[in-house]
Amino acid sequence: GPAPVLVFHPKSDEVIATGSLLNPNPDRIVLKRVVLTAIPFKINKRKSTVRFMFFNPEDVRWFRPVDLWTKNGRSGHIIEPLGTHGYMKCIFDSPIQHHDTVCMSLYKRIYPKEIQLE
Repeated sequence: GPAPVLVFHPKSDEVIATGSLLNPNPDRIVLKRVVLTAIPFKINKRKSTVRFMFFNPEDVRWFRPVDLWTKNGRSGHIIEPLGTHGYMKCIFDSPIQHHDTVCMSLYKRIYPKEIQLE
């Protein structure tokens, strides 16, 4: 099961880290999350033009299946890219505010580092 851990400096008795170990489950997946942010440029009811998340239309098309969310709790998705500078047309579940931030969460699986024993 989980166990507490204290890590001491090898040359002194100073505690340099504390934490806990989880049980050794081979089915556990460790993920790293990155959040891309953008700002709404124009807002028309539920639809919005969003900029500064991407800088070319190919990236907008690549990330089109990924869901969007805002810091005020709205959720939405990308409809299509606009122009050649990475603007995109998005639709949300309800109207968003001009001061809101549009976010996209991206996840990557992280594998544990191998420890070299000397």
